[in-house]
Amino acid sequence: MNFKRIQEIFLLAFIVIDVFLYTMTKNGNIQSDDTNAGSAGNTIVKEMKRDSISVGTLSQKRTNGYYLSAEVRTDLNEHLGDLKNQNARVDNNTLISDFRHSYKLNPEHPEKRLNELIKQPGFVIDGASYHYDRDLSTATKVVYSQLLENQLAYSADGRLTFNVARNGQLTGYSQRELAEVKILHEKAELISEERAVISLYQYNEIPNNSKILWKKLAYSRLLQINGKDVYIPTWVIATKSNATNKNQVNRINAFNGAAFNTQKVNVANSNNDENPQGESEAK
Repeated sequence: MNFKRIQEIFLLAFIVIDVFLYTMTKNGNIQSDDTNAGSAGNTIVKEMKRDSISVGTLSQKRTNGYYLSAEVRTDLNEHLGDLKNQNARVDNNTLISDFRHSYKLNPEHPEKRLNELIKQPGFVIDGASYHYDRDLSTATKVVYSQLLENQLAYSADGRLTFNVARNGQLTGYSQRELAEVKILHEKAELISEERAVISLYQYNEIPNNSKILWKKLAYSRLLQINGKDVYIPTWVIATKSNATNKNQVNRINAFNGAAFNTQKVNVANSNNDENPQGESEAK
């Protein structure tokens, strides 16, 4: 049995198990939650407020999502010649570029100018595949996240980060892109934003006397098998403790409300005894 076939079997087995667990959860806990969603949700939200947790407005709307497969794009270096007025290079599948002349951005709304620039041929590669990500942006880093099935990806492997000087001048950027994105399983209903926040609270991941800074639905990498990644919808929730003044970001599996952790599976290659290098959990 060849190595590629072994990878496919591992990937398929994992998805079958995860779908089974999701179905069991949906038929049990989530279905029960739906029956009493309004009253139970309101009760827990009130409990959170008594714990001095500021939650803001929580939506009960439910949408759909997919299991996706993707891999890091490895041919960015072949498209450097398409870029204009910049010095670009590729290092470990990351495109790094410095503009030969800077662009002035509005510090309050940098996306207004950038939304126009990324549509121009030669400015970046596949600019239309990325969308402004306000939550991840700072005064000196303006982040555009890649879209997967019309939803943002929460992954450094699908991110376009622009560098901004203190005077508001755009000086350069770095880019990584996900390629070969495929749907692995038919769409399924996701839990609501409210349900995700409640789940995080019940896992004791939201401290008392804190504030939810932002929350959003985004695709996160669930599993990595030797360069082949599986992405699922997750609720990404950022909180800030008023006691410690520290921020933290947690993710909830949007299929079943479980705490989210990326898993790695290294399948030994019969032609190479070395395991492939794992990537940072932050990606």
